Amino acid sequence: MNYRLAEQITFLLLRHHYVVVPQLGGFIREVLPASYNADKAIAYPPSAELHFNQELTHSDGLLEERYALLLGLSLRRARLVLEEEVKQLRHALIQMGTIELPGIGTLQMSASGVVSFVPQPSSPATLGASYGYTSLTLPSLAQQQMIETAEVARTAPREKGDYILLRFSKRALGYAAAVAFVALSLIPWGRGAESERSYQAGFTPTSYSAEQLFGTATLEEKKPEVVDIPQEQGLQYCSEQDNRYHIIIATEPTKERLESYYKQAVSELGTKDIQAYCSRTGKVIRLSVASFDSSDAAYTFLNSFVKEHPSYSTAWVFRNN
Repeated sequence: MNYRLAEQITFLLLRHHYVVVPQLGGFIREVLPASYNADKAIAYPPSAELHFNQELTHSDGLLEERYALLLGLSLRRARLVLEEEVKQLRHALIQMGTIELPGIGTLQMSASGVVSFVPQPSSPATLGASYGYTSLTLPSLAQQQMIETAEVARTAPREKGDYILLRFSKRALGYAAAVAFVALSLIPWGRGAESERSYQAGFTPTSYSAEQLFGTATLEEKKPEVVDIPQEQGLQYCSEQDNRYHIIIATEPTKERLESYYKQAVSELGTKDIQAYCSRTGKVIRLSVASFDSSDAAYTFLNSFVKEHPSYSTAWVFRNN
């Protein structure tokens, strides 16, 4: 029973951003863009992570349509079959406290009825985001040129004789040719001044002659006004792993996009106690509206937060470890 339900959830997550299991919750597939770690000189391909939101219980119709197509039933009868499987899954979860969905992850229910989710590493629902690519070492152009130059110098045979071997890169020769061309273009190749009149044509006027020509009025330099701009505290960025459970409301690859989302969240939520946390790989930055020491407290806050702010129904719990 769990295998068929998990298989269909995986099938739909590969084609949609989230799938709602009626009366249980919603599984969210967060897509992480490709990134580059300059310190390690490693390029990471796109990837994805799975999350669970207990508040997404209203059916979106995806699972019902999939069951109807798979079992060859009408949409009404397929809905009944799905409801029965979800009912059995919830009963097993209440009895044992933990239940595994193959290929997706593990669901855990606390004594207060809060459901948490631990995703399975290398889940089939997330492997498709990398398009079959793997991490690749990509040093910068300057580093690559230094490596190639050092390799050529190391492998070049040492010749004995009266000649000195000099090695120049094509780029250096190009720069030298450009400098030589500019220098030649500035040389006065025509005939020089042959009379006193020729010299007088380019004299520099004295202060007296300048007053006769242009008058005594001078231009005053207008200095720009210095305006003190008050600095706001703004969004706080954190990168340390604090092992706390954070309520994530947004995930963006750049600080510019996250700042715009932060301003919108401040205007809607009326609070500035929002922090940004960079991922370990540096691919994305997550916007946290609150953090807690335990998962029960985090999921309890998430349930009340989503009810109070329906526009943030896709918020989820992330453990920063």
